[in-house]
Amino acid sequence: MSKQKMSPSEALVETLVAERVKYAFGIVGSAYMDALDLFPEAGIRFIPVAHEQAATHAADGLARVTGKPQICIGQNGPGAANFVSAMVAAYWAHSPVVAITPETGSMGIGTGGFQELDQMAMFEKQTVYQVRVNRPERMAELTRRAFYMAKNLNGPAQLNIPRDFFYGECTDEIYETPVISRGAGSMKDLEAAAKLIVKARYPVIVAGGGVSQADAAREVRSLAEYITAQVVNSYLHNDTFPSGHELSCGPIGYCGSKAAMRIIKKADLVIALGTRLGPFGTLPQYDMIYWPDKAKLIQCDTNINALGLSKKADVYSCGDV
Repeated sequence: MSKQKMSPSEALVETLVAERVKYAFGIVGSAYMDALDLFPEAGIRFIPVAHEQAATHAADGLARVTGKPQICIGQNGPGAANFVSAMVAAYWAHSPVVAITPETGSMGIGTGGFQELDQMAMFEKQTVYQVRVNRPERMAELTRRAFYMAKNLNGPAQLNIPRDFFYGECTDEIYETPVISRGAGSMKDLEAAAKLIVKARYPVIVAGGGVSQADAAREVRSLAEYITAQVVNSYLHNDTFPSGHELSCGPIGYCGSKAAMRIIKKADLVIALGTRLGPFGTLPQYDMIYWPDKAKLIQCDTNINALGLSKKADVYSCGDV
């Protein structure tokens, strides 16, 4: 659509609609009432919760199931602060949650304004992107940017809005942001991985959350069948490989499958797809230290920060699973 005159609240809500937001989880607060009043007409269902932490967990859960960005919103100050611990869970799950955090009025920032907290600093370590709306006229632009980064960096973003910036007049263009397609890893890395696979006598695949996010369960199954590799799931990601398949061994990590742990312990090659192989997901269980330290390791992930984070690999591939 072409640029149109509207209020900043309308620009925010219209952008949420363009990003296909259907639900908003939170607690009603005076800081964003003007935008909240527009939700019903825009087709956005506001789902109230008893505590803002639950709002973020709900948005996180829906984002994981749908693969689409979801929002939580609350009052400035203590409401925003209550998002923090749940945002950590979304961060490590690479979940595209957009936390909309109204803050004290722009003229009161730094003076101890109403319920003023340093909300940007609070979210710094558990978001992939943060932005403060610095002018009402930029509401749609910066809302789009928060969604774009959440979708393309696979993680939570913070949209911080001074409470007086919901009011006024602006001229904005409303449109949906794209998801940028990622290719496979470099040919050099793929060739190195192929050489290890050819030499392996007992390869095991670890299928992580990135498999679900890439909708690649079918491709992982094809790979497993082609190289006759047994498959274990990473923690909380049992949906990455069909449990009834003859090559399926179940999850490793906390409360995982003994069979899966015994299988991966015997591996001479581990192919880690879409997982950072975090300590909780490879946690010793049932008095079993099962991680095969002498096995070769191939790690593939779209997030370069996940590569080598917990385990040293022989081949890293930064690309779509």
